Amino acid sequence: MIDNNTTTTVNFIQTSKSLSDDLAFVSQNILIYLPLIFFIFGFIGFIGNVFTYFQPQLRSNTCCIYSLCGSFIDIINLSINSFPTYFLAKYGIYIPWYLSLTPCKLNTFILVFFPHLSINFLCMAIIDRFAITCDYTSSIRRITQLRMVPWMIGLAVLTSCLFSLYAPINYDALFGFLCISTQPMLTSISYIILIGLVSPIIMIIFVLLTYRNVRRSRGRVGDVVQKNRPNLRNQFIVTIFAQILVTSFITLQWIIMYTYFTFTPIATEDPVDLSIIIFVFGLSNNLYYLNNVKAFYISILTSRVVRKEFVSGLNNLYRRYIR
Repeated sequence: MIDNNTTTTVNFIQTSKSLSDDLAFVSQNILIYLPLIFFIFGFIGFIGNVFTYFQPQLRSNTCCIYSLCGSFIDIINLSINSFPTYFLAKYGIYIPWYLSLTPCKLNTFILVFFPHLSINFLCMAIIDRFAITCDYTSSIRRITQLRMVPWMIGLAVLTSCLFSLYAPINYDALFGFLCISTQPMLTSISYIILIGLVSPIIMIIFVLLTYRNVRRSRGRVGDVVQKNRPNLRNQFIVTIFAQILVTSFITLQWIIMYTYFTFTPIATEDPVDLSIIIFVFGLSNNLYYLNNVKAFYISILTSRVVRKEFVSGLNNLYRRYIR
């Protein structure tokens, strides 16, 4: 009986050690390449979005303008916040943000500001689609006018700045080299609420309101646009809905893992469970940057108009090259 218990214990220890080693191997040899992969696909998507949304039919569409602004922020976020982690993990090259007080606060602000601004532009796109589905006599439709675009962009930047201020306020450079939060629990709660929950909730609310307006508009008599030609409005509504669905899923999976990591006393976990938690946390953190990669590919898959304009632009470019 004692021999059986001893054998079982030894097997369990060996299995646990093997699992920890496998997770460490995956982290050190596979996960470190995710920022590089995301940057490559994100850059391709950025070029595709710029090329598509500058086509004559789309360049004056307010929804496309917000999507294009979001694409610029996406590539900036990948370049500043994600891609440098590849050099750090692979070659030990890092940007010493934390060597003094100002870079520490600046880095934490940037780390929060750009991801939130990217999602904010998606919020502006769905608000724009909601406004365009309102009644023709509604004053809300004014925000779909081109002259309102600079104000909406300014509003997106301003709200992202305000929502990101908690980071530089709560973070500080201690002992001259360590950039950490002076109030960890307050910082975590602020991040979960302001960054992780508010934006997805706002997007889902406007998705439901837009869907309600679309259902109502189907019952209207004499909708010339809907009957006589392809409805460009509905094309972008479907695309924005898909963008929001994927964004909410990616964001919420990260926030759930971040919340668990914050409020669970992981110091009391056994080494195997701790290695699993750290591995899943790192994987979830990397997958969060898919928000900055997906836009072009979802647009191509869900919008016939985007596909048509992209192919048309490629054909025009090819004809110019031939000439």
